[in-house]
Amino acid sequence: MRVVDEITRTRARNALIRWRCERDAAWSGKADEALRARLAALLREEPFAQARVLGVYWPIRGEPALAACYECWESDGKALALPRIGEGGVLEFGRWRRDGEVRVERFAIPVPHPFETVEPDLLIVPCVGFDARGYRLGYGGGHYDRTLARRPTAAIGVGYDACELERFDAEAHDRPLPAIVTETRVIRTR
Repeated sequence: MRVVDEITRTRARNALIRWRCERDAAWSGKADEALRARLAALLREEPFAQARVLGVYWPIRGEPALAACYECWESDGKALALPRIGEGGVLEFGRWRRDGEVRVERFAIPVPHPFETVEPDLLIVPCVGFDARGYRLGYGGGHYDRTLARRPTAAIGVGYDACELERFDAEAHDRPLPAIVTETRVIRTR
């Protein structure tokens, strides 16, 4: 099922966020569990297995819930970091610890407190929408795109099958992701 096909970015974004927020809780739980299993398997493959600091996120607005993996990844020796919006709209990442404190900041995004800056070598990027070329439709602020343009870092997108768009016009600042993980598959673009 595809929620939207070829409509404007803004209309697509709004329709996809609405779908994510209104979907059935039981379906969401099963989809997130399947997505987490696929993502965990991908992180054991090269070149992703070499990552030592993972830039992750705390889900908002119906994003895939990955937090069930965070403790396991931390136990496997990986450091985890949550983003906040820094100068010029570029994301900064602060080290997250399972026993640490988080505070809600701009756009209702939980951020580690105190904020200990770290540099991820792999980003797990939530996708509002995406296409088969690896282009991601985000919330429209361009924060991940600016971050990847300024600091080339490996990145994996995560989203739901229903959020795949046939195709949309990528903007000049958009960067394709080498892989996107959904509840049923891994889409490799490189």
